[in-house]
Amino acid sequence: MSKEKFVEALDHSMKRGFVSFLILLALEAEPANGYKLMKKISEDTYGAWRPTNSTMYPYLSNLSEKGLIQYDLKKTGERESKEYSLTIKGKGVLKKLVEKQREMSLSLFGMMSTVVDDDDNSIYLKDLFSQSIYDTILFDKSNDEKIEILTRRINLIDFISEILEKSKVGMKKELKKFKSK
Repeated sequence: MSKEKFVEALDHSMKRGFVSFLILLALEAEPANGYKLMKKISEDTYGAWRPTNSTMYPYLSNLSEKGLIQYDLKKTGERESKEYSLTIKGKGVLKKLVEKQREMSLSLFGMMSTVVDDDDNSIYLKDLFSQSIYDTILFDKSNDEKIEILTRRINLIDFISEILEKSKVGMKKELKKFKSK
């Protein structure tokens, strides 16, 4: 298998592994029908994953069968759709998944920081933060939607900044200990 095919297969596998998690996260914010969930997941992943009907609905059925989500039938005019929401069991599972995701993210960041040099990291961060959000998530949105999306992104960056600052303070203490030996 070529390097490109391997990376593509791994990327597909990782996205598939996060589908249920992303659905539960989206439903924690508010109940939604399948279309709204697909749109929210696409926005929340900066367009990196755009679920399709053939992907989304089997997952929704599976999560419903497991008792993690439930749905109510909503009628809009002649059209009827399922509006999904988290169950109590789903909220508990989501809480555990968030804890596991945090642990994995910290481990992955630690592993990556040992194998990627500073120049690679700075280029990656520059690319990440220099992308125009207007080209991806804000295009064709109402003003209220833009405000909501940007507010969420700013809150996320603030959260990441807090984590990084705490990590930096801890590393400086460790560095000071090693230097004083």
